[in-house]
Amino acid sequence: MTRCKFYSLLTVGLLCGAAVGCKQTAVESPASPKIVLGSELTEEQKSKLLSAKDALFTKLSGRLMEAMSQSGPAGAIEVCQTEARQIADDIGRDQNVSIGRTGVRLRNSANQPPAWAMQLVADKVDSPVFAKLSNDQTVALLPIKLQPQCLMCHGPQDMISADVQEKLAKLYPQDQATGFAEGELRGWFWVESISE
Repeated sequence: MTRCKFYSLLTVGLLCGAAVGCKQTAVESPASPKIVLGSELTEEQKSKLLSAKDALFTKLSGRLMEAMSQSGPAGAIEVCQTEARQIADDIGRDQNVSIGRTGVRLRNSANQPPAWAMQLVADKVDSPVFAKLSNDQTVALLPIKLQPQCLMCHGPQDMISADVQEKLAKLYPQDQATGFAEGELRGWFWVESISE
């Protein structure tokens, strides 16, 4: 894959920010599984979690590229709002995981991180985390850094076109996911294995 094509895919994959997320846990309960300190995953376990993240990235990116070619960035934002959750659910079912994204600042307030990841997100961890939970699930939190092409939807207000600003205001009236700079930590993919 060429570098240009990779960045194009990354752009549309990140276009909807943290629009994908299956968990809506806002407060960690005492019964929530916690990360086991010092736990390490095998390469096979890491590979399974990364494979699910890659599948989500690929499927969502493809759908967003299609929407961008038909109706530009504003159209892709609408796809994020209406289709991204179902895409994550489909990938989760196919890969036997729970999967989604969350952000440093959320575009969609329903996309809180899972309970086990809340402190990592609050600490703005910017390197991949692979761990086991107290219930033996394996999990990953994988950072997303803002690429130059993502500025059209997540950059400073003066870099976001009027039609994109209008679509964001309509679909995400509580949007906080703008004002980022290139290379800045934007959010995370999170993945949880599901016991069979």
